Amino acid sequence: MPYEDLRSYLDALERNGLLRWIDKEVDKDTEIGPIGRVMFLALPEEQRYGLGFRNIKGYPGGRVVSGVIAASSRMVACALQCDPVSAQIYERVTNGIANPIEAVMVKSGPCKEVIDGPDKLDLLAFPIPIWTPTKDAGPYLTPMWITKDPDTGVRDIGIRRSQIKGRDKTGIVFGAPDRYGAIHYAKWKQRGKPMPAAIVVGADPVQYLAAPSRFGIDELAVAGGIRGKAVELVKCETIDLEVPATAEIVIEGEVDTELLETEGPFGEYTGYMAEAQQRPVFRAKCITHRKNPILLGLISQFPPSESSMIKRHLLEESMRKHLSRNLSIPGIADVHAIEAGGCTAILWISIKKMYTGHVDQLVFGVLGYMGMSYYKWIVVTDDDVDIRDPFMRDWILCWRVRPDKDMRFIADTASVEVDPSSMPPGFDPENVRGTKVIIDATKKWQYPEVSLPPREYLERAVSRWTEYGLPPLGNVRLPKSI
Repeated sequence: MPYEDLRSYLDALERNGLLRWIDKEVDKDTEIGPIGRVMFLALPEEQRYGLGFRNIKGYPGGRVVSGVIAASSRMVACALQCDPVSAQIYERVTNGIANPIEAVMVKSGPCKEVIDGPDKLDLLAFPIPIWTPTKDAGPYLTPMWITKDPDTGVRDIGIRRSQIKGRDKTGIVFGAPDRYGAIHYAKWKQRGKPMPAAIVVGADPVQYLAAPSRFGIDELAVAGGIRGKAVELVKCETIDLEVPATAEIVIEGEVDTELLETEGPFGEYTGYMAEAQQRPVFRAKCITHRKNPILLGLISQFPPSESSMIKRHLLEESMRKHLSRNLSIPGIADVHAIEAGGCTAILWISIKKMYTGHVDQLVFGVLGYMGMSYYKWIVVTDDDVDIRDPFMRDWILCWRVRPDKDMRFIADTASVEVDPSSMPPGFDPENVRGTKVIIDATKKWQYPEVSLPPREYLERAVSRWTEYGLPPLGNVRLPKSI
């Protein structure tokens, strides 16, 4: 059975050794963020775990969890309830994309256990951390935002940072103007009306995994397909939106389409601090929540992080599905977004090249799907290469690319958002532009044979390794091209 809420998922993480509760008192503004960051910097992926804090200075009874959605592939597999191998994860995600299950309405749910109207609501009552002490502008939520297109009624769910500015006010950053949330905001602004929006904190993990990807359909329907059961929704109290019934906290309100205020600085997924800018303001009208709610925060900012791990697993597969199924581009072997770039700066694709223009068709399919603000490096190579192996990627760039022939540039176009190399000090981020580099790293003619023994000889050596009196090898990745 799929997880009904965050709490049942946390229980599963704990049973699997993937969650550690910290009972020592911690300061939400100086300790929670650094503890999570050290875990990502110091531990290899397979050793990471989620963090739970239940003794927070100044917030008796308050609980915060972080790193519990995507600290590792093993954790993502736990969220998806499958084996922790890439093939199983991708199969689960692919099936969910191909077979979405529409969310269903229910009369009420745990998120309605406490209802605080305009006179009682207080965002400052929750232990919302400062994630980068002394550098972030203040406490930030890293929640799911729900908005609707006023023309079509189509819902969008995205993970967007939210600076806490007071008891009933947050900032909101929609990202690039081609993101659905930004498109919704522009349409409401055209109408001269505030945009209804709901902030959701702490839900079934599959909803968080589905939220950042560009499926072209309702992310909650994709989440339903992945988990094999429809997400249950309840109506908001004060606005015309629906929210997950088992969420820990729901903040209902409106985004003012006429008012801009300073938001930030905040540490971004690029690994650099994003400067303060004038951005929209969200006003809370009602907060509903569970009794003794658990506040979930994603570990984002400097990679590797949860945000890059989520994109790596969900974005890659949604893009591969779009290219091969929706656009009918043949020969795609693998799609890999590099985590050091937050999975939005460098993209590798391996294909069995079949005709003139195949590489171009693939690249324009990517940009058409993701939007021009994604990816400034796109490398396409042959299907005999494991593009998930960093050494093999370097090998390909060394020996299958002639720079003057195989590199092309799309100049003066949309930049990867918050790319510091495209934004000199004082530059208006709304007008930032950049260049994309397209590298055709496929073989243009028959290459000599690879200078390695045949695979069966290497596999025999691996199988007999300890018989030779040598220390165990661990995981061995033999090149595909032998």
